[in-house]
Amino acid sequence: MKINKIYIWTAWFLSIVLLFILSQTDLILKESSPKVYQVSLILDSENEGEYSNLKKGVDDAAKRYNIDINLLTLGSASQKELIESEEDNGTNGIIVLAKDDLRLAMTKVPMVVIKSKDADVFDTKKIGGSSGNIVTSKRTINIDYVDMITGLYNKFEKSYDGTSPIYVFYNSTKPAGVEPEIEFLKSKDAHTVFIEGDEREFRTAIEDLVHSKKSAYIFSLDKHSSDNLCKIIGGSSVYNEHIKGFYCIGATTLFVNKLDDGNIDALSTLNEYDEGYLAVEMLMADLKKTGYTSNVDMKNILLDKESLKDEDIVKQLFPVE
Repeated sequence: MKINKIYIWTAWFLSIVLLFILSQTDLILKESSPKVYQVSLILDSENEGEYSNLKKGVDDAAKRYNIDINLLTLGSASQKELIESEEDNGTNGIIVLAKDDLRLAMTKVPMVVIKSKDADVFDTKKIGGSSGNIVTSKRTINIDYVDMITGLYNKFEKSYDGTSPIYVFYNSTKPAGVEPEIEFLKSKDAHTVFIEGDEREFRTAIEDLVHSKKSAYIFSLDKHSSDNLCKIIGGSSVYNEHIKGFYCIGATTLFVNKLDDGNIDALSTLNEYDEGYLAVEMLMADLKKTGYTSNVDMKNILLDKESLKDEDIVKQLFPVE
């Protein structure tokens, strides 16, 4: 009996020693921590609030794929400079909302480019002579801005009186889609006045309209301009009296509320939540080598006040937390 106890204690002691040795030599199977991917999201403006719904789609997908998102807005650096900086800082992948003047050759990391359908952001000449350790970035999510402005204009034509001037506001021609939208509108009506600038220029144009005792229809070709116009017109009932119709590209909570109030007549947009979620899925499929989707075309949505009665459309634009 005493000998059996000695055997038991000896076996126990040897087990402890063996476990200690295994733990020190890393031979015990341990549950490996999932890899955290570093992904850079580069916007095309200084105001991230214009893309809250897209960012929500990106964030929800990031939780699923174990991604740490680094959000970058535009400041003094160009999009190309931001891309190169993020590559040098060790990012695993990049999602960029491309301005129409962005030109990409080869990239060091996988990239998804959200761009205007008609914009050519790839410099094919430089792509041809690059080294083997750099990959071509040709994964795109395409937005058809010509289709957006066409649908919006068709909606406008149904109420246009045929004589009043049409004021078209835009911040600059660099944001995606603005230039083809301008070309489309130039081809349609001789009564069109184009105003490029910011809040000061827009306010001056509206005040001049009021002082002339005339009324006009207005188009806004980007979110930044729509936001400025909503603030200007919303700040004075006198201004609003001289606006016969307000049509804009893009959707935010503010714009949809203005649509519901009747201050905006129609807006053209897309499901930005799905756009952001899809961009992450495309990037991760490339990073994990589980699939490859070269490009996707987004579907546009035309909204008026009547459309807001459709709960499915509202949920598409603003998914519930």
